Amino acid sequence: MNFGIICEFNPFHAGHRYLLDSARGLGAENIICAMSGNAVQRGELAIADKYGRAKSAIENGADLVLELPFPWSSASAEYFALAGIKALAPFCDAIIFGSECGDIEILKKAASSALTENFCDALEKRKKNGEGSAAAYFSLIEESVGVKLSSNDILGVEYIKAAKKIGAELEFYTVKRMGSAYRDNNIQEGKFPSASAIRLAIRSGEDVSGHIDDSLASAIENGTLTDVKNIERALLLHFRLCDASELSEYAECDGGIAERICSAARNSADLEELWRSVRTKRYTDAKLNRAMIFALARVRRELLLSTPEYLYLLAANERGRAVISGAKRSKMVNESAIRIVTKPADVMRESEQFRVEERLNALFSLSADKAFAMSEAYKKKAFIIK
Repeated sequence: MNFGIICEFNPFHAGHRYLLDSARGLGAENIICAMSGNAVQRGELAIADKYGRAKSAIENGADLVLELPFPWSSASAEYFALAGIKALAPFCDAIIFGSECGDIEILKKAASSALTENFCDALEKRKKNGEGSAAAYFSLIEESVGVKLSSNDILGVEYIKAAKKIGAELEFYTVKRMGSAYRDNNIQEGKFPSASAIRLAIRSGEDVSGHIDDSLASAIENGTLTDVKNIERALLLHFRLCDASELSEYAECDGGIAERICSAARNSADLEELWRSVRTKRYTDAKLNRAMIFALARVRRELLLSTPEYLYLLAANERGRAVISGAKRSKMVNESAIRIVTKPADVMRESEQFRVEERLNALFSLSADKAFAMSEAYKKKAFIIK
């Protein structure tokens, strides 16, 4: 039985190892990960290179890591989940994920409710009455099951919904999150720290040696970690010079947010001041981050609505390579699978997916503590255990 995990590993930590161990404990013969590349789901740049994060996953129990590509890796939960399920469905029998509630039946019930006509009508009514889209959706989901849900619960609901939408016959399992909550910024002794807490500690210069693996430790030592502050002035300049009407054509930039970003950029001295100026209940940090990264990479809404053309192979062991070889021999999988690319140089560079990926790599390469040439991103190879 093949288990799939949609993930970021930003960075990989003990909680992720617990999830991989849980999948194996449930009978997983192979564990296949669809992992965000150099940009993650809240519209932020990943703290470390995708190949190093994938290596960590393989060394801690995964068998195959494929890239969940940009821009889907940075999209809202619906598009993020749909792309992840489309990537994994041809190879997997089941999907496993962490959640705060830890009850798969509650999440299945919520997913079924969210697909009904009554739910969609109620959502539209709330949005017309001025309630923010995300807030209206979350409150309706919670009302449908009578339980307070959190971020990873909602992602789980979206995974189940996505499988129903594309007719993927997948089983779903959830593991209750252990230790720190998602986005908890404090590292507490005896608990699994959140990825957010580890990132904050690293950027604050704290000792995180007890919470990270060798790959991330090497990235810290080599100065290859990213920080958006390294390109802060370039971003401000870009948005100061932007035409808001042109910006509004990109994904997440509609509804007046383009005008707010451009105006705030002209009146802000740094990104934190910009965020304070634009942030509202309607424009959350995640919404703002996505709008900015999609505008910088010129991501049009139509691309998010499409299916990824290809997935990069990031890492694999012998079992993972056998999964790919078996998929190539299967006519059914060949007809439904997204193309797997083992060498970045083999990508059709005229595709829109590649063009936005290239713009993302321009941001990623300059945001590193030690900036590197953009071309370096296409010279890296998958981590393979033979």
